Amino acid sequence: MHHPLPWLLAAALALATAPPASAADASGAPAFRRAASFTVSGGSALGSYQAGFLYYMLAAREVNGGGGPRLKLASGASAGSINAMLALTHAEGGLSLDPDENLFARVWLPVGFRDLFVPGAVTPLGAFSRQVLLGQATRVEEALGAGLPSTLDVVLAVTVTRVTPRQRPIAAGRATVPRTEEKFLIRIQGRGQGRMPRITNYAAEEREEEQVLLPEDASGEIPFERLASLMVASAAFPVAFAPERLAHCVVSTRGKPRPWCPESTAREDLFVDGGVFDNTPLRVAAWVAAAGLSPAGGELRWRDAPLHDDPRPPDDVDFGFLSAEARAYPTEAEARHAFDDGSLPLLLEEQLRSFVASARSKELDTMVSENPRITEGLLFPQRHLPAASEPMAAFFGFFERSFRSYDFTLGMFEARRSLLRNPVARTQVHDGGRSLVLPEEAPGAAPHAASWAPLACMQSVLGAEGDATAACAGPKLENHRILLQLSLDRLWNACQGLSTLQRTPGSYPACEVTAGRAEAPRVPGVPAPTGSPRRSDSETETEFVVRLLAGYGFDWTDMGYGRADAPRALAGIRGDLLAVSRTLATRQPSFVARGTVTAASNLVVNAIHYLPPRSALWVTFGRALEVGGGTAVVDTLWLRLSGVVKLQNLLTAISSDPTPVGLLPVGGVEFVPSAIGNSIFQPSFLLRAGYLFNFDDSGCAGSAGSSIGGCSRPEVEIGAAAVIAGLLRIQLLLEWYPPARGAPGLWGLAPSMGFQIGF
Repeated sequence: MHHPLPWLLAAALALATAPPASAADASGAPAFRRAASFTVSGGSALGSYQAGFLYYMLAAREVNGGGGPRLKLASGASAGSINAMLALTHAEGGLSLDPDENLFARVWLPVGFRDLFVPGAVTPLGAFSRQVLLGQATRVEEALGAGLPSTLDVVLAVTVTRVTPRQRPIAAGRATVPRTEEKFLIRIQGRGQGRMPRITNYAAEEREEEQVLLPEDASGEIPFERLASLMVASAAFPVAFAPERLAHCVVSTRGKPRPWCPESTAREDLFVDGGVFDNTPLRVAAWVAAAGLSPAGGELRWRDAPLHDDPRPPDDVDFGFLSAEARAYPTEAEARHAFDDGSLPLLLEEQLRSFVASARSKELDTMVSENPRITEGLLFPQRHLPAASEPMAAFFGFFERSFRSYDFTLGMFEARRSLLRNPVARTQVHDGGRSLVLPEEAPGAAPHAASWAPLACMQSVLGAEGDATAACAGPKLENHRILLQLSLDRLWNACQGLSTLQRTPGSYPACEVTAGRAEAPRVPGVPAPTGSPRRSDSETETEFVVRLLAGYGFDWTDMGYGRADAPRALAGIRGDLLAVSRTLATRQPSFVARGTVTAASNLVVNAIHYLPPRSALWVTFGRALEVGGGTAVVDTLWLRLSGVVKLQNLLTAISSDPTPVGLLPVGGVEFVPSAIGNSIFQPSFLLRAGYLFNFDDSGCAGSAGSSIGGCSRPEVEIGAAAVIAGLLRIQLLLEWYPPARGAPGLWGLAPSMGFQIGF
């Protein structure tokens, strides 16, 4: 396959680096215009980074005359399906040159934690409100309703995951196999200004293989609300959002007249995030391009229906893949050498991480094996700086709009970098030798200079273009400067952790920025941090990031924390997450389900930032049955007042042992040091005293007084406890019973085990 250098993001976000469709080649014959396809992975809040990348690429293509390959196809999973849809909406232009007011920014930047978490909207199956997703879909509907150019004809492929697999017939119906993943193909055709585009299923005719379709009206078109439901389903990350009840048809199209999926025959099933099993739907893009695109009129155009006679994609299609996880710097696991100590827990952790990553990229791996030619020209941009949204599995970005705004700018920076490092873009010999115009330099961008200022700051610091002090100055860029410095600190930490073997030339190109430096590069206007910029081994990623933000004076505007120090900011984040988990737990239909959700969510929250629970209830069993509880003294989480009731020698009640059962109420304090606790292991130390009641003390001076529980007397105990995974409590006590009523002093070790619930 003879691909030219991929023009930007396969979406032929190929700027104007290629001749326009009307140009001629050296022989005088009209040039054949290539097509472009791109795939966008899921990425939670990192969707704002992808949105910035796509926005800049499409804007650059537009300000340079719209030349290059023509964007014909996009596929996406989860948040990527939303960005794929937004990009196709602008495949023929129409973008604002205001980075803050284009459709990409208006969909991604406003959605924060307070919008997602609406306590009254929490259901047993989802912690966040789907209304925010539907609200953003309304923005897309308004953009489509304003009309798209009549030249626009594109196909969108969206992946979703069934909650309950359907049985797919094979071998002419003689057997079935379960199918969990589904891929919907939607064709969008513009009708001009002021008219909603035509939205239809792109389904093959005369095909025995089952296809999934969205419901259609009498004219064969898909109402927008059905398309919106599909997008919500694809982005419905499990636990965060309840499964979407999606109306659809599963049909074999052989002999079926249009419409293939009338509303009256549609079925409803529950669907969740399309990235669960296929977060990289590049394979479906290749398959649709092979089946649907054919040459006509000097370019590739869509057939009326796909034909599955040749699985090889046309040579004249450039493919691109935009992944939120593609990085030019080492991941945390790569930097810390997961297997250095050879421990089983770290091995299992790495195996689980590998399993999830492999499951979500298996389609990409299969596509590479089936169509190796595609990968020869595949455009696969990588991030060169950690994004602000990255911590907490990319959920961190929802805590502040400035995080998402920063990542949007980072996406634009990476797109600009890709453009300027493209050899063809650098020479720019086309349209009579006209030079490449960058979006921020176009005449239409001048009124929006303030909106382009964050990119100018980032470019001056990282690209050494212009005066960084002047470009980054001003109070409006304060949080942006801090986040840029934080990215450089995190990059420096990641690259410092590499071994000599890992530092091979070109292995992690982003590390060139920090190579040989004793500290990270500095951003003008950002003071030195109040603490060490190096991440300690005991810090989680979130703790490290929040500590540096506090040290730089970051202002938590959306969350209302203000310029909080690290402990208060972490406590605020933890408290907000606990509020989500507890609300979700209260919505569960049974005691067992509530307990399970509580225990699991406590484990997750403690993995982000461990703090001892304010209060706890437990029951343990050993030589005694102990039922107890404790609560913190005022705001001091490390010190709890505790009280328990024990039934000593409980097992003697069902044996011939004459030692009587004793009632032992005990009170005291429990020290819970958070510094040595974590999400898995939570230790505490006990100092308690009580009084053992035996209702028959007549034998105190005799043999009964020589056995624990045989005589009423005071008791003092010291010991330690550990809670494993927030649920299993293990306890070891040293008990001392002073002499009383003629009975000698006694002591004993009392191990026990049981369960604890913290709240």
